Amino acid sequence: MRRRLVRGLIATLLAVGVAVPSGVQPARAQDVSGSVISLVFTAVRIARGGLTQAEVEALVQQVVGLVGQARNEVISHIDGHVAARALGEMDGFAIEYANYEQFRRDQRWVRNLASRIITSASVDKRELDATQDPKAADAIGHALNVKYAMAEVAAGDAGYTAESKNLLRQRYIQANEKIMEKLEPKCEPTWTENDAYWYSKTWLCTAANGETATATETLNKVTGEWTRPQVNVDDLKVAAAVNSSWKVAKETLPTLKQP
Repeated sequence: MRRRLVRGLIATLLAVGVAVPSGVQPARAQDVSGSVISLVFTAVRIARGGLTQAEVEALVQQVVGLVGQARNEVISHIDGHVAARALGEMDGFAIEYANYEQFRRDQRWVRNLASRIITSASVDKRELDATQDPKAADAIGHALNVKYAMAEVAAGDAGYTAESKNLLRQRYIQANEKIMEKLEPKCEPTWTENDAYWYSKTWLCTAANGETATATETLNKVTGEWTRPQVNVDDLKVAAAVNSSWKVAKETLPTLKQP
């Protein structure tokens, strides 16, 4: 069971489908951020002791055997060399983590692994702050979310004190708050005068990783009625954030901040 659980933790990196608002056209149908979100939620629930065996079984059945595809999807967002270290280490830790069942009762091994993962995630956090390249920052955001999720689970077996685990969680929260601040999709409207009676406004939102989503609203200037509803720009940002770590941060921060 433990081996299947660990395989499930790694395999949740697989991209899953995501619903988007009506009228919105995202750049891609697959959403890698959805799989990282699942990993974060799973790790937090395991750390809190709230995930039942049946739930773990269901999760593993959905994602088992899909690790390779997930890894390729995430690494495809590398831009330059800055993110290469962060994602390369993420990949290496995932391979080590596959042995977790065999060695999890060896507290020295678990402590060593947890320590190295946390150190790597801390470097990611500093590089996220420093890099001016949004695509690199976005890839780093994915890497640190995966690493902190692994560390959340390992910290319990490593014998971390409640204070240490709380500090780990605070670093996790701070990293995602920085992602939210730094990598929020940018949205710009374009107005079109259709004729004397109509005008349209098309919104284009662009995520940090370069993916986009658009939506159009149309107003009857005579009646003042919207023949195509006004665009919810917040929803459009989420649609643009396909594969973006900003979406991971947005959806997981409320859970991470819960005691």
